[in-house]
Amino acid sequence: MQASGVVKKVYDDKVELSVFKESACAHCNKCSDKQKIAKTYILKIDRKVKIGDIVTIDIEDKDVLKAASIVYIIPIFFMFFGYFLGTKLNFSEGECIFSSFIFLLISFLGIFIYDKKLPKNKFEENIKIVKIEEV
Repeated sequence: MQASGVVKKVYDDKVELSVFKESACAHCNKCSDKQKIAKTYILKIDRKVKIGDIVTIDIEDKDVLKAASIVYIIPIFFMFFGYFLGTKLNFSEGECIFSSFIFLLISFLGIFIYDKKLPKNKFEENIKIVKIEEV
């Protein structure tokens, strides 16, 4: 997956890059710059850049797929597991639904904790800079 961003700060061998939202309206002038920025990364760089340059980065598809499965698939599995656990424990229909939502909340809490404990540098090491457009 490729994305573009603007260089905000330059350090010795690293650069702070604010990545644009990837949508059809992300680069128009109708909204503020804060609404156009999706995420900020600090990446190692081996090329010369300056503040304001537009940089295109490439994120490996396996990393994108892993993140998507964690955020979208795991909560669904937890929700179904909570419902079926409730049926195995002979809960009523309402209690089974309540138990499925409890497990959904547990999955969100687990994802939140995983995100906080996950070393961000490990993900950012796999991001490659493809192209630099000087401004």
